[in-house]
Parts: sequence; structure tokens; C-alpha cells
Amino acid sequence: MNTYNTTIRTLYSEGFSSLMMSYYKYILVLTFNPYIGKNNVGFPQYNIKTFLSTSVNYEEAALFYLTAMSILEGKNADKEISAVLTRNNATLTFEYKPDQNNQMTAYLVINKNNQIIPFRFNIKTYQSQENGRIVTKVVQAGLGVFAKTLESYMTGTGITNHLNKSIEEELENPQSPSQTGNNSQY
Repeated sequence: MNTYNTTIRTLYSEGFSSLMMSYYKYILVLTFNPYIGKNNVGFPQYNIKTFLSTSVNYEEAALFYLTAMSILEGKNADKEISAVLTRNNATLTFEYKPDQNNQMTAYLVINKNNQIIPFRFNIKTYQSQENGRIVTKVVQAGLGVFAKTLESYMTGTGITNHLNKSIEEELENPQSPSQTGNNSQY
């Protein structure tokens, strides 16, 4: 079987890290690169040579997905949460807690080989008018992207496994009708 490594999405959290989500042999890999500052034109930079990574399976991805959805759907939007997962000599901790401004914020933290790299999910705000007053609303936008990416992984990987199996079977059997152009069985 071939080794597949495909980047799904990379999220960025200035001041913290970047979080690359990829497939490796149908497992979801999370790679954290620490933030190292801004370049000479002011763009955030992440150290691609220094990273921590680990993989998660379907059930472990579901833990983070369901926890994120409980926040996004408002069931736990005002409660502190900590979901800890130990995997491949690493600990992944999903936290939802107040930040330094007392704003509820979601984090995913990897601890591996006595090194820690935190990732903070970005928050966006917008204003709406309610009862004649302007009210600022907070949207857990980065957490929403993370949850949707996890959902895509959990629903799409089963299909990908089936498709890749079919392709591998085709390659192992070069005399199949689709490779020879012979459709005489119809």
C-alpha cells in the first residue's frame, strides 16, 4: 500500500502557532509550528523547522468535533471545558476557558517530549442592532473551521478508503476491463 500524505487545511494563530491538519495513511495528523514573530513587512511567521505532531483516529477526532460543536451550538458556550487525549507519546488538550480579557476562547495544546505548543482558535466579532442598541457579538470562527474540517475528515475518509482500495485493486489487476478497454461483458 502506498503512503498518502495530503494537507487538508492549515490554521494560523498569531502569537501562538500554526496548526496543519493532514491525512497520513487515512489517519488525521495534527502538526503544530510555533509562532516566531513578524517578518520585515509585518506578516506573521511560523517556524517550519520546529514542530510537534501527532495523529488521531476517528473516535479521537469525534471527541474534539463533538466538544467544539457543543460550544458552537451554544450548549457549552459559557462553560469551561477541558478534553484531554493521550496519543503517540503526546498529550492533546482541548480547552475552552477565559483568556486574559475574560473572553471565552478555545485552545488546542500539544505536549510532546517535554515541549508545549499552544494553538488559540481565532475569534471574530460583528455588530448588530437589538432593541435600538448596537450589540457586539462574538463568533468562534476558528473553532468553526476546525470543527468543519474534523467533520469532513470523519465523513470523507471512509469514502477515500473505498476509492483508494478500488484504485489499488485496479493497479494490481492490469487485465481488468477498465484498463484494457474491453467492455465485452456487457
